[in-house]
Amino acid sequence: MRSRILFLLLLTPTFALFGQQAVALTDYFQQLEAEFNCTFSYEDAALANHRYSTSDLPNDLPTALEALQANTLFDYKLLQDNTVTVAPKSGVGNYCIVVISRETGNPLEGAKVSTPYQQLSTDDRGKVNVSYVDSLLEFEVSYLSYADYRDRIDPNLVSGMCYTVALAQQAESLNPVLLSNFITKGISKKADGAFNVNYDAFDILPGLIESDVLLTLKELPGIQSVNETVSFLNIRGGTNDQNLILWDGIKMYQSGHFFGLISAFNPNLTKEVNVYKSVGNARYGDGVSGIISMEGSEDLIREFKVNTGLNLLSADAMAEIPINDQLSIEVAGRQSLNSLFTTPTYEAYFDKAFQNTELQSAAMSNRTSDADFNFFDAHLRLQYEPTVKDKFRLSLLRLGNRLDFLENGMLEGEPQARQSNLTQDNSSAGLYYRRSWNQRVQTSVQWYGSGYELTALNADIENDQRLIQENDLVETGIKVENQWRLNSRLVWQQGYQFNETGITNFENINNPTFERLEKQVLRTHSLYSSLFYETTNGKTRIEAGLRANHINKFNEVLVEPRVRVIQRVGRNLSIELLAALNSQTTSQVIDLQNDFLGIENRRWVLSDPGNIPIIKGRHLGMGFSYQRKGWLFSAEPYWKEIDGITSQSQGFQDQFEDRRTHGTYSVIGLDFLANKQWENTNIWVSYSLAQNDYDFDEFNPSEFRNNLDIRHVLSLGANFNLGRFNLGAGLNWHSGRPFTPVGDNSIPQVGFVDYLDPNSVSLDDYFRVDASATYTYDLSEKVRLVSGISLWNLLSNDNVVNTFYRINDEQEVQQIDDLALRFTPNATLRIIIK
Repeated sequence: MRSRILFLLLLTPTFALFGQQAVALTDYFQQLEAEFNCTFSYEDAALANHRYSTSDLPNDLPTALEALQANTLFDYKLLQDNTVTVAPKSGVGNYCIVVISRETGNPLEGAKVSTPYQQLSTDDRGKVNVSYVDSLLEFEVSYLSYADYRDRIDPNLVSGMCYTVALAQQAESLNPVLLSNFITKGISKKADGAFNVNYDAFDILPGLIESDVLLTLKELPGIQSVNETVSFLNIRGGTNDQNLILWDGIKMYQSGHFFGLISAFNPNLTKEVNVYKSVGNARYGDGVSGIISMEGSEDLIREFKVNTGLNLLSADAMAEIPINDQLSIEVAGRQSLNSLFTTPTYEAYFDKAFQNTELQSAAMSNRTSDADFNFFDAHLRLQYEPTVKDKFRLSLLRLGNRLDFLENGMLEGEPQARQSNLTQDNSSAGLYYRRSWNQRVQTSVQWYGSGYELTALNADIENDQRLIQENDLVETGIKVENQWRLNSRLVWQQGYQFNETGITNFENINNPTFERLEKQVLRTHSLYSSLFYETTNGKTRIEAGLRANHINKFNEVLVEPRVRVIQRVGRNLSIELLAALNSQTTSQVIDLQNDFLGIENRRWVLSDPGNIPIIKGRHLGMGFSYQRKGWLFSAEPYWKEIDGITSQSQGFQDQFEDRRTHGTYSVIGLDFLANKQWENTNIWVSYSLAQNDYDFDEFNPSEFRNNLDIRHVLSLGANFNLGRFNLGAGLNWHSGRPFTPVGDNSIPQVGFVDYLDPNSVSLDDYFRVDASATYTYDLSEKVRLVSGISLWNLLSNDNVVNTFYRINDEQEVQQIDDLALRFTPNATLRIIIK
């Protein structure tokens, strides 16, 4: 604990970067005119395409003009009537850049050429004229499907001469953006079906003041959490263990802190997330419901930066450290603050996380309970590029949750004190290498290791019993992938993947003496191949892939075809078709609801012949999207069927709780979104309709509503950008989750509860209103302060997210309700220094 706090404190006083925004120079003049009641006099043609990088307005006009004089190609003179004359500086040189394709030698029209002073586009000859005053001026050239090019002006270049830039085509899959600003800025939909969240461009969302990686995804239609935790994300009606979660290509088996209430991944280090609500590229195995792939920056760190802050739950810090032109390091850490002080936010999360668990039971049975809980995470990324063709990346991650509580009671007339505890850890490491052989062929190799450990010690004073439970998982994997650009419109991808997963489950009881140890190992070899084709006019895109998995214990080869077709109709409408098969061999089960103190009662297991089948998924989907003049409409009807699920993985708390069998669930649904964006305002409404049903042959009845069957989900939201203020507000509503009622014929004395038809009654509707606001203030030219406040469940509704029945100590059938978070405020303060 002390070492982790010291780590954060050491990082706190260091530097950080805030992103300056480049705006048109004339637009900046208009801001100054409105702020300082002045007038700028200039020739429009002289300032065309000139831009200015700024954060916020300075305190006075002379300071603003001083900065403009130093950072633009113009001279500024303030006259007595508060008019500012603008004239080109003397000694300004002009040169031209000609941009061509390295492969064909043809000029590239519309290539973007950027300097600190200008942003221009090349004409039909690939030519653009650029102005400069410094012969060391840097410029950047970018063009779709080509590698970016950066250079400096040749000091020997004579003004008026031309400099030729030959751009190289990138050997990567064609994956353009299909829909931009999906719900809000920073969220887009790509042509491969992934919803991409770019946190560098991300806007505020209702109830969130910081970019929680997984909480963000719950705003997407079709993704929710029936128990309001990020570690139990339900993608189109699936359980959380049916989601493949990757961080820098490493498979993760723990995703949350506070036992699922907040994301365990640092958003400052996670630059973007790609989410597939069905099936992704053939390179992805597992994840029969969805895929969440988190990625850090692909580029070497060029400037030393640090970002540090705190909220009412934790403190965090991140440093980006360039070692030299070929090597850089990123490091980040977070530590909960409750060991120093508690806040109302922490208490609300604590009550939510530990309700109806052993911890609460101890506190309610007249045995005092002293609880100590904390969480932490640490991330490290090292990038090394020895040549322009070679790239190495090392990724390390450590996550942890700790709970200790002391129970006091009487045993045989003597006072006793016993310690119970729960630990949850994830340690992961990955090594990635990529080689660009030429402009058409690129090969990557990745090795990773991931370890998950859940351990609980439950001391029962009344029964003089001590129970130890462990769930340990170790996985190693290697993936080799090659991409070959056959021509400018066709890419062929091939790959091989090997995974070895070992899981150990251990249980030990001292009174009566009992011990159980189970070990499982599963090895999977996979081959996959995909073709990506896009027509010359860009209106049709076809992705066809095939993945074959050989699973050693089953001695079975699973062939999984995947097809996605996108057709643009006109400039604004696109239609998408999807069909895919996939499978997975890891899942989570619940043996007893009070396992692991009842807090994290799910344990990882492997598919096993004759016991736990391989989970297999089938998906069909369509998509219709229309985007024009700030309006966006999206509709996605779909059907999915998941076979091979076990009853233990579904969390039954009724007549099927102790049954051990397997079955199927199927979902037919529709995800809809309407979004309107203006310059500073964004409003959206999303709606999901889904029917989710089980089919277990050995149950009676065999067909009934899924535990996760939420028929209707509606979300309304808006955010506003008011200069330094960002505001967000929204509401979330969904129909109630199903549960199994009880009749009047229960016999508690013999443990019989008269359960009626399974999942035949629904809970009351869920309703929540959230709001959030952030304010940014520049303490100096290089120091920025960001503050914010969020209000979760503003109306403090008592939303019940689960209902079940138990026989209590008075031999009565008792109804127990799990409640969502009530009114929960949070605040943040973050210092960013450039």
